[in-house]
Amino acid sequence: YQTNERTGMKAMDRRAADNKYLHRDFHISMNMLMGYISAEYGEAELTEYLKRFSSAYHSPLKQRLKTEGLEAMEKYLNDIYEKEEWPVDIKYENNALVVIKDGCPGMSRIREKGYEPVKQYIETYTTVYETLCEGTPYEYDMDYFKPENGACRQVFKRRGI
Repeated sequence: YQTNERTGMKAMDRRAADNKYLHRDFHISMNMLMGYISAEYGEAELTEYLKRFSSAYHSPLKQRLKTEGLEAMEKYLNDIYEKEEWPVDIKYENNALVVIKDGCPGMSRIREKGYEPVKQYIETYTTVYETLCEGTPYEYDMDYFKPENGACRQVFKRRGI
């Protein structure tokens, strides 16, 4: 705090970086956007939007995936779930990166705030990560997804394995 000598008022100097990053709130706006696109333009356009989003947003990660391999994906996922403050099991099995979650932090947050996840919510995983892996030596599979809470098992592996 700094005190203004003339007025006696205290001023606080803060920057956005001083605040805790609340990635969870991103999911609420993304869910609303997905609902709008689907209702107004159809599910095919929603899929196209998610592909374009993934291509743009994940471009740096895609480059790291090409040069650093699955370690880049592991680091990214660990960082995201740490920010989410969400427990997740990320491990290597048979040269594949496996992600096992008992629920989805985004779906949990959406419901916590009184909303319902759109029926296409799974696409925030499947379409986004499949698009991310395009043009890399890796592919993405989802072994299962529970729509009631988003529990899932995701696998990133080298193509052809």
